[in-house]
Amino acid sequence: MNDNRKLPIYYLGQIKNTLASWHLDTDAWLAMHHLTSESINDINNNIDYQTFESLLLNAIEISGEKSLGLHIGSRLGVTTHGMMGYAMINSDSIREAIDIFRRFINTRTPLITIDIIETPETLTVQFNEVHDISPIRQAFHEAVLLTLNNILSYISFGDINILKASFCFPRPEYGSLYDEFFHCEIQFFQRKTALTVSLSGLDNPLKMSDANSLTQARNLCELELKKMGQASSNEQKIKEMLINSVGKFPSLEQLAARFHVSPRTLHRYLKNENTSYKEIIESVGSQLAKQYLTESDIGIQEISYLLGYKDIANFRRAFKRWYGVPPSEYRNIHGA
Repeated sequence: MNDNRKLPIYYLGQIKNTLASWHLDTDAWLAMHHLTSESINDINNNIDYQTFESLLLNAIEISGEKSLGLHIGSRLGVTTHGMMGYAMINSDSIREAIDIFRRFINTRTPLITIDIIETPETLTVQFNEVHDISPIRQAFHEAVLLTLNNILSYISFGDINILKASFCFPRPEYGSLYDEFFHCEIQFFQRKTALTVSLSGLDNPLKMSDANSLTQARNLCELELKKMGQASSNEQKIKEMLINSVGKFPSLEQLAARFHVSPRTLHRYLKNENTSYKEIIESVGSQLAKQYLTESDIGIQEISYLLGYKDIANFRRAFKRWYGVPPSEYRNIHGA
């Protein structure tokens, strides 16, 4: 369970360009952190999280723009995001593009992971912080959520119904500015930062889709993930362990023992990632339940046992809370 936060340097160029557009001295800003324009143009460079945090906070201070995250996000076009962006451009559908974003976001930043939550009418892309980034949370979440919003609009030629942008912090003093960047309902002080879209048209073919280019881009993204190896979050490691423990999820105490830490320490690690073991169990359970119902003929009672429910009625209640309908109805609608 480590906290080895090394960030790719390439997004600093977008912060620099934003500051430069406001006629600010970007060389002096970089020099404060022993960096130069040349060093941040080297895509093979990394910086530690503390340096990134200081750079972003200094950029907000010297610009006087607390809304800097929105301005940065507006400049992050799809081609800014390397192979992940290229794969999204060539996706078969918006749904596939969102799944690529979920799968490969850590090739661009190790600070968040993504959960996909689907109901009969909507799909929500939810951010989970891997580490405590509270000093820069607002700017970081603004930039990344606006980035996703803009990518999805771009690759669909505007043919996507984005319903809601939710943020996990209170409405800032410049809250009215959000309407200029997001053309949907805005909610603040939510449990998680998230983007919610309508399921309508989510599986329609995209005009820029190219199967060969998509395959090549995905393969390169997979290689990037493999090289990053150890950079996955504690939450992701636990999710993978739970998936491999289907039928008998370990207790928090048993899980802590596997990671060679105390339950209290594990609880603290997860709290720093804005989650808990209970939330992770819920997330894994909801995803596995949907998978079993749509991709297998396993009985609903057996599924409830596999997911740790001794009483099938409790499973039905949980499933209806997750997806809005009972499991039997969900299978009738979405089953193969």
